[in-house]
Amino acid sequence: MTPSKETMDLLPFLHGLDRERLLTCLRSGKISDDQFTAKVSELHLAELTQQMRVLAPELSFSDPKDHTEHQSNVAKFLDTINGEDSVYRRVLWRAENMQETVENIFDDWSTLRRLTKMHYEALVKRWMKRTIPQRKKTLLEAWPDMSLVHRPDFEVIRRGLRGPDHRDALMMPYINCEDLSLEKNLLEFMRSRSQMSPEHFAWSDSLPYKAAEAMGAVLPAAQYEQLMLLSGQSRETYGQLKDITYADTENIVWTGYGLQLGHGIVILDTQQRLYRFLVRCAQLLLHDMDLSTGVVDAASLRSQDFKNLSCHMSIKNVEWQSVSKMNSEAYYRLPQRFSLKVLERLASTQCDAAEDVFWTLHEDPGYFQEQLALKYHQALVHCRKIPGPSRTPEEDVLMNATVHLIFSACQDIILWDAIRTDLRSLVAFTDGMETGFRLDARLPPDYEKAMESFIALILLAFRIAIKSISGVMMSNPKLGDFFEMIPAVQGGRGGYTYRLKRSSAKIPTILSLLHDLGTLKDMMGSLNIMDEMERIMSSDPTQRDIVDTNMNIQISKLAALAQIDDALGRHQPKIQATLEDSPSVLRHHMVRLDVINDVERHLHGTSLGQYTKPRSAFVYPVGKKPTPQHIEQMRRAEAKLDAFWDHVDTNKFKPRTGKTLLEWLGDRITIRNVRRTQPWQPDAQKLPRPAPLQTYQPFPSSTPATIDKLPTKPVTKQKTRGETSSSTTEPAEPTTIPEITMPQLPTFALPRRMYKTMTTLFPSSVEDRESRHIHWKDFLHAMYSLQFRIEKRHGSEWYFEPTWKRNAPITIHEPHPSHETRFDKIRFEANRMARKYGWSYETFALDA
Repeated sequence: MTPSKETMDLLPFLHGLDRERLLTCLRSGKISDDQFTAKVSELHLAELTQQMRVLAPELSFSDPKDHTEHQSNVAKFLDTINGEDSVYRRVLWRAENMQETVENIFDDWSTLRRLTKMHYEALVKRWMKRTIPQRKKTLLEAWPDMSLVHRPDFEVIRRGLRGPDHRDALMMPYINCEDLSLEKNLLEFMRSRSQMSPEHFAWSDSLPYKAAEAMGAVLPAAQYEQLMLLSGQSRETYGQLKDITYADTENIVWTGYGLQLGHGIVILDTQQRLYRFLVRCAQLLLHDMDLSTGVVDAASLRSQDFKNLSCHMSIKNVEWQSVSKMNSEAYYRLPQRFSLKVLERLASTQCDAAEDVFWTLHEDPGYFQEQLALKYHQALVHCRKIPGPSRTPEEDVLMNATVHLIFSACQDIILWDAIRTDLRSLVAFTDGMETGFRLDARLPPDYEKAMESFIALILLAFRIAIKSISGVMMSNPKLGDFFEMIPAVQGGRGGYTYRLKRSSAKIPTILSLLHDLGTLKDMMGSLNIMDEMERIMSSDPTQRDIVDTNMNIQISKLAALAQIDDALGRHQPKIQATLEDSPSVLRHHMVRLDVINDVERHLHGTSLGQYTKPRSAFVYPVGKKPTPQHIEQMRRAEAKLDAFWDHVDTNKFKPRTGKTLLEWLGDRITIRNVRRTQPWQPDAQKLPRPAPLQTYQPFPSSTPATIDKLPTKPVTKQKTRGETSSSTTEPAEPTTIPEITMPQLPTFALPRRMYKTMTTLFPSSVEDRESRHIHWKDFLHAMYSLQFRIEKRHGSEWYFEPTWKRNAPITIHEPHPSHETRFDKIRFEANRMARKYGWSYETFALDA
């Protein structure tokens, strides 16, 4: 049994997301046909009225109070749209007469291909030769009403501007003078758009439509009983209309293969203006040349024909890649391909960083003290903001800070391990497929179900991350006054939560974007919001100054989730999933991640107590000259930290779970040994470096072939091996007994400046750490000399990937607010690199 024709006739008028949710529930059997019909009737009382207000503005509709009044509005609407001059009729007429627009698109595309093929060297040379004002003049001549600033869509939304006057800013935010006047963006835009046909860009050109529709700048996406086909079409079928049937609703609308009429018309209009603009720019740059001659066969235009164009865009000096900058340039390049393996690598990097934090809290008393002080301040501010008289004793504040410190470290491990596990399963599924996915067909059921579950996990992870960063912002001295505490449930028995005081003074843009991320991300895209925050912080010192170190780290974690969320939004065929769509999936992930809350429950009542105090817990003079007193202070601090963790295991976790904290985390974390300071050696002028951890091997037992391709000059070292003992038996032939040798770690010869930086990180003894400091720029140059690929990510996070060991990237946070830091502040990162790459003082040599 299927829903009645009357119900299906109403379905196209519903909002796209509501319609797809209902169809999902109907197909999966979660709701019956009667429930489906009732829900459609309930939704169209609100949604259809809004649609009718836009499609028939000549009518004034009041909000219907009941179904009868609504049916009266529908009848009035249907009578109106039959008029020859109605908006509905005009939309249908435009959709049926889009062939001229399609011809213009492909004609301009062919012209652009011909010009870039025949004159690309002249285009590059002339554009590069022009100054910024000259470039802007050319751009404005080709597009007179072009936006002047980067991402004008955010400005439109911030100011609440509505209407078709802001269509260009919302649908084409990348068409602006600030970005296109840069060296390579316009040239890259020409190259990509001429290299591939318009249908390859239909999907990416449609992504800004949600924001434009929400702000009333474009036609609504009502279907009008027909769909428009763009993706995967040829010139002859591009923009073709297709009548809607129930099967088409499943296979075309659901996958994104077909677009609703209002949506399709907007995309064709957008592409027509884009190609006309690019052709006009090329003509202006080549104004003194004869462009009427020369015919180029489309089949002869291969991607390699455009390689020389890219070579002119290479940077002259060393310049670190910025993820935010690369995302802003992505609009001008070929559409990005969805890659689960890239996402898996991202999740693995975050898992490694979370593990490093967890183990450093066990190993380094100074780092533990620093993090505890941050949590203590956050807990203290939280208690002071609770309405009513303050009755929280300092011991309870300290307990909350201690629990939150351990809770946060375990939360990152559990959350990113779950994400990495699901991604590995999805990668294994796609690796076993013989062919890819078709745009005009549904995904394999098992894969689609797994992807919907993974999307729900990411949405849940977003909620957790936003809650975490809200607590950090509330405790920020420069942002705390913008927040207030309210009961999570009526009566205050369920605890308290944070709320932004909208009536307060002007709210900083950074705070507004972070606080509204949950509601804005569906319309603007979470990664676009993170990029906008990065741009604001880099261009406005007042906004940058309100972001402290802890907030920067939380922004970096949130941005990693945003990168995954953005990639999932570009998946083709389209995948739709929300936490409300499948209660069973939501329950599954909530149970799966509820172990995070178990940490808090098991640790309730844990306090440092006799072990420490919030501000002077551990005296750990790791950066001072080694003396008997300093060594003894370090050993006492380490013993006190060991006693604390033993207290957590013995008195909290074991009585309640039967396991220690490490056993309870299980295979989510790799077991490591903890380094400890050796007793004072009065006869030793310099203390020896600690022995490498037994549980860590920087290279496998069989050295990979890629180790021979090391950067920088290797310094030859004499290998020493023990002599073989005598034997009474004849030795076998050398070819039959493989020689077992320990892998040799590479030694890098570095220029003096880089050598000084790396030996500051990895000194020959603890004496060398005294009064040493590192400038962040020097550290970047040193890592570049060691052949690391470097990316600046969001917040304070930087990504380093060795070209000689691709599967071992590491993320490091830049010091904030100063770019210069002492060794005792950066030793955490030095220990991480020592574990990951096996580096020590002997790894580096001064290049002669």
